Amino acid sequence: MTNRKSAAVLDVRSASVTALIGERGVNNTFVFKGIHSEVYDGFADAEFFDLQGLQKAVFTALEEAERSRGERIREIFVGVPGEFVRVVTKRHMISFRQKRRVAPYDLGTLFDGGFEPVQGYTCIRRGAIWYVTSDKRRTIDPVGMITDSLEGYLSYFLADDRFIEIFNNILGEYGIKKIHFLPTSLAEALYLIPPQTRDEFAILLDIGKISMTFSIVGGNGILYQNACSAGGGHVVAQLYAEGEMDIPFEIAEAMVKKVNLSSKDDPNAVIEYIDKDKIYSLPMNFLKSRVKEGLDLICEVINKCLELCEDRSLDYKPILLTGDGITGIRGAREHLSLRLNRVVEIIAPHLPYYDKAARSSLLSLLNMALDAKRENSFFYKFFNAIGG
Repeated sequence: MTNRKSAAVLDVRSASVTALIGERGVNNTFVFKGIHSEVYDGFADAEFFDLQGLQKAVFTALEEAERSRGERIREIFVGVPGEFVRVVTKRHMISFRQKRRVAPYDLGTLFDGGFEPVQGYTCIRRGAIWYVTSDKRRTIDPVGMITDSLEGYLSYFLADDRFIEIFNNILGEYGIKKIHFLPTSLAEALYLIPPQTRDEFAILLDIGKISMTFSIVGGNGILYQNACSAGGGHVVAQLYAEGEMDIPFEIAEAMVKKVNLSSKDDPNAVIEYIDKDKIYSLPMNFLKSRVKEGLDLICEVINKCLELCEDRSLDYKPILLTGDGITGIRGAREHLSLRLNRVVEIIAPHLPYYDKAARSSLLSLLNMALDAKRENSFFYKFFNAIGG
């Protein structure tokens, strides 16, 4: 179908970047025109380790995705990871002279009135957790409702200006002039979590290789977010805690993926990994105990996030886990659930071949980008003005 609009996205994870050109298919599926992932050194504490290495990875990912598509990318949507995003929530109310129907532009007025700039950050997205009309009706879409006032519980997504500058420079040098930035956590929340679950609030946890983002999702916004440098790489690093290992990190990572924390094993069982003509071997019990220690460190971070958000109504909510950091470790979900004493569920896209949590951020960003591209230029500006 030639009338379908495609979109290009760049998913910036803590150890890889992925360029994807795609469009909507049938039944909420996607058609991929070009896709390529490239590893790089990553980031920690909202700082990239190697900007030249990042640029090289981005260029390679874009070139390979373009090669599949057969044409240049002229416009791109870049996912901003949690470590580079500040979520600011605000309750704000506007009044009308008399009762009337709420119009779309009223939402824009409400968001504009509630926004307070933060130095060093740029607002890239806004979303409502809920709206309340003058007769105390709570809704996620007040357009068309009759009221003489409108209150919003609003969330603003502010991207670190340094992140924006870095990617404007990299992509500008590559030749892409139209660059938009999207908060990855909100894209995941809106794509992966059903509206009825979001309306009752949900806990979303995206754990990557080096970084994790903890979000409390409500409606079409996020109430609370905390991101820090802890991820699957820190679990693998536990194998080196005593300093007695001489196995390359990527091989240790592959061996960890062979572990099943829930299985009962022979005490003398070992895991072997053959790389070219060399065989690496580690005792199963050693691997399991170190992986569990690494996961326990992540549990400490999760508990700290739960304490900081101070909302006891969340105590019985399941933690919705996604990302490429630990979801590939068999038994990790059960271990987290046991240690945290709460239900942990893995969520992933409902797509054939791409129903893996490691693909959550990429497909969520594509979904959000296509929603934006669906409008023509006038409606697109209008769409951004009212905050979704």
